[in-house]
Amino acid sequence: MSNCFSATPHHSKRIALFYAVAMMLLLCISGCSRFHTSGLQTADVPVEALVHSDTNPTHAFPEAFPMQVAVYLTTPGQGILGLIHALREMGIPFFITTDLGRALQHPLLIIYPTASGSTFTAAQIHALTQYVSSGKSIFAVDIFAGGLRDLFGFRGYTPSQRRYFVNFVPGGDPALRYMNRPEELQTRLGDPHAGNIYWTDAYTSDGTSQVLAHFDDGSAAVLRKATGKGVAYLSGISLWNAVLRSQVDRDYDAQRHYVNAFEPGADVWLLLLRAWYESREPSAVRLSTIPDGQSSVLLLSHDVDWENSFDPMLEYARMEAQHHVKSSFMIQTNYVTDYSSRAFFYGKNLEDLKQVYAMGFSIGSHSVIHSMGFNHFSLGTGNETFANYRPANTGRETATGADVFGEVRVSKELIDGELSGHHTILFRSPGLRIPEALPEALQRCGYFFDSSFTADDVLSNFPYALPLGLDFDEDSGIDEFPITIEDTEPPPALPLAQRIPQALEVIRANAENEAINVVLIHSNEAGAKLRAEEQMIEGLPPTVTATDLLSYAEFWRARNLLRWSFAPAGNSAVILTVQSETPVSGITFEFQRAIVSVANASIDPKAGSATSTAATLLPDHHRIIVPALSAGESLRLRVIYSP
Repeated sequence: MSNCFSATPHHSKRIALFYAVAMMLLLCISGCSRFHTSGLQTADVPVEALVHSDTNPTHAFPEAFPMQVAVYLTTPGQGILGLIHALREMGIPFFITTDLGRALQHPLLIIYPTASGSTFTAAQIHALTQYVSSGKSIFAVDIFAGGLRDLFGFRGYTPSQRRYFVNFVPGGDPALRYMNRPEELQTRLGDPHAGNIYWTDAYTSDGTSQVLAHFDDGSAAVLRKATGKGVAYLSGISLWNAVLRSQVDRDYDAQRHYVNAFEPGADVWLLLLRAWYESREPSAVRLSTIPDGQSSVLLLSHDVDWENSFDPMLEYARMEAQHHVKSSFMIQTNYVTDYSSRAFFYGKNLEDLKQVYAMGFSIGSHSVIHSMGFNHFSLGTGNETFANYRPANTGRETATGADVFGEVRVSKELIDGELSGHHTILFRSPGLRIPEALPEALQRCGYFFDSSFTADDVLSNFPYALPLGLDFDEDSGIDEFPITIEDTEPPPALPLAQRIPQALEVIRANAENEAINVVLIHSNEAGAKLRAEEQMIEGLPPTVTATDLLSYAEFWRARNLLRWSFAPAGNSAVILTVQSETPVSGITFEFQRAIVSVANASIDPKAGSATSTAATLLPDHHRIIVPALSAGESLRLRVIYSP
């Protein structure tokens, strides 16, 4: 599943061994770990009670306007979080209901998570058939009901736990429009060496349906059946497995790479839903994943986790400032001399950190002791503070006196105490080792964002909500930003400076899907790796911009909190209503219909204050950028379509 990266510089094995032995001797002589605590400033970091999200999806995602996609929940209580993640990440407007009559009043319908012979009455099956015949569309997963076989075009189905690949048919349907690369056309569900993985259902076409994807055993994974003016789609793979299981890193080693490659195994299902929405609804409007009409972003970050990483950190900051970009520096607040390191969070290192912060760069936490056994840490009590937290590494993957609360809370206390006015809300795990308790600790200590998984490992290049306990039931309120490109790929590997063409190709692949690229470069030296980063920035495609990880993370959070709707205003216009809960700029909407013009519409006084600045219509005439919004600000736009 997860590999690990060394956070130390690339010394030879002999030097590293000498250092480790010397450190152990030093500790043996002193009799204990040493703590450098004098003079350090701390901020108050309260540990709040755990906040649970609304686990009733019909309450959390209510019906709000006629053009939403209707999700008909067939089995309340069964996992729907994978589908919710997919729709939210793609910016598709939707609501969830257990009322089929309400669902059928909307132009597109998703039946989820399954349908057996007892799910629908004969009258409801007739209504579903008429719904499709009238020109509407259904996307369904795991249909077993005999009465629905004609609608979806299958004779029977065969369940199995030994299907490991899905092969999409190139150009087989507009719903496959984003599957244009080999990594998208063939995706892995699991490693064949894993034996039994999760259940999938293969369908046997009755001859009236088209097979859009096959499993590795040749059976049908996705069917398409036209009835009248409409189309029904059927998948034998649950998004609970294909998306959510990957995002919490509980798949069956489905990844073909760990990092530094294009691995969209979970993304293809998001993109399938997005293309279905765009192709089956002529008036579709979608919230873009990237700000300001760009196709992608390069999100720069640096791990500062060695005593000699602070001087090079300044060099990276200066180079990036010359290119008018910023990055996020993830700081290890190490005040401990132990098995693996000397204490270094004091003196000139702190002055360097303050200088970088004053230059406008963003700061995140990278733990206290950077234990490679962090994934085995317990949650802790929540009473850990700098005054009483005395952790120490006792081996490469062992530590004493350490827990997740301590690493998360105390590092935040120190960063916010030393940097006046700073509030640490971004975290990255040491060695990218992620304990199940991490989402809870982050939420309760006031964080919003994490960047500890790699994109290839979780099979996704999009941000996503991190579930509590890295489980399947409930989101934590923490957003995850998986790492795409990094500088210390395990051997055999080329140095980062020799991998720039490959990195730029990954960036181009993600830009095709409107996905992000998080870059991790350790600031242990500012020579070849600094020049490599500079080449990466200079080689970006025109529609890809570079910025710091935290700035985009704040955009993503504001995007997810946005309340928006659209409604027809005659045959050639639509009213788009937007209200922001937090300040945000760069919000972009994509329309399937071509746009002639966009202008401010009248404001409902009950909706709150409104901006008077006009939106920007992009040259493709399908996207608009709304003006910057402050917290609570609302906007109504009249969008005029081409005749």
